[in-house]
Amino acid sequence: MLLDDLYSTFLTLKNDNLSFIYQGDFSDDITSKIINLSEYNISNISELSKMKKKVSLIMVECFQNIIRHGDEIDKKIKSSATHSRMFIARNIGANHYITSANLIENENIPKLREKLENINKLNKEELKALYMEILSNEDLSEKGGAGLGLIEMARKSGEKLEYDFTTFNDKLSYFYLQSKILGSEQSSEAGQYLHIPISIARNFHAKVISWNVLMVYKGDFSQSSILPMLKMIENNMSNQLDELKVKKLVYIALVEILQNISKHSKEVGGLREGIFLMGQKNKSYVISSGNLIYNEDVPSLKKQLDTLNSLDKKGLNELYKSTLLTGEDTYNGGAGLGLIDIARESDGKLEYNFVPFDNKTSFFSLIVRV
Repeated sequence: MLLDDLYSTFLTLKNDNLSFIYQGDFSDDITSKIINLSEYNISNISELSKMKKKVSLIMVECFQNIIRHGDEIDKKIKSSATHSRMFIARNIGANHYITSANLIENENIPKLREKLENINKLNKEELKALYMEILSNEDLSEKGGAGLGLIEMARKSGEKLEYDFTTFNDKLSYFYLQSKILGSEQSSEAGQYLHIPISIARNFHAKVISWNVLMVYKGDFSQSSILPMLKMIENNMSNQLDELKVKKLVYIALVEILQNISKHSKEVGGLREGIFLMGQKNKSYVISSGNLIYNEDVPSLKKQLDTLNSLDKKGLNELYKSTLLTGEDTYNGGAGLGLIDIARESDGKLEYNFVPFDNKTSFFSLIVRV
């Protein structure tokens, strides 16, 4: 992950009210945190709040699909080496796109493809009839639901399911499934919406694998939005890291970086938007953030970052203590303790960049390695 990658991802997602890409542990607790995060963002936009229940239901079905297939595959392969499961949620305008990716065995593709094609041929009434028929048939229900989750996703969204298969090796393929929920004024038949092809999700998947990214979030960085993210990351670290010291360092850096965006990002319509990425390679974490700041704030922030990068650990500790005692104001009225703390926990110098965005703002990128 490079600074340019962070900015290019922000530009790709700039029209999204919410973008969330996740790969990692898919426990029930993680599922609830991601749903809470999505619901919070939807609730902040009044015209979307009525869609909250429908979006949440489809997300639950999507997660069940990921967990069902993923658990079976993980027993046969080393999931840490394959990044076998991914979830994407995007809210653009009045529309939502929910996408999953997981590995399946190649021998199961023809049957699954046929099931999806049959579902896409049915209208709303026919889907309901098929759902009730399978639900009442005990033999079918015991065989993994015979596609009940897929049928429910098609029913709730009111749109055709999009899907794709990409070969992973001679025995496995990635199965991509996308459900779209259009706003009440939109219509897929009339073409009155921005179509996001499933190939875009496939491209994102390739990127997060190559960057070793666990999570990408673009949206509002208010306190209520930050908390679910911290819980998700904490759960992942609990499952993957045994060393308490490393967990503590990562968590401190996470909190400070998220707080930095929350405090200093340019506010638009009452929201403070930015982008956050977290990656992992072996037991090392890379935490990246980007947000718009006013051009007049760039010189003072750059000066502070350069000062931090010029100091060793001893010098950073002394600066932290003196700033804590004096309360000397620095960047944008803050005491600067957050950035100093980030530098103290970082394994190496802070990587940063400023890219002019418009005549008033610049995009501030920051990468920290822990």
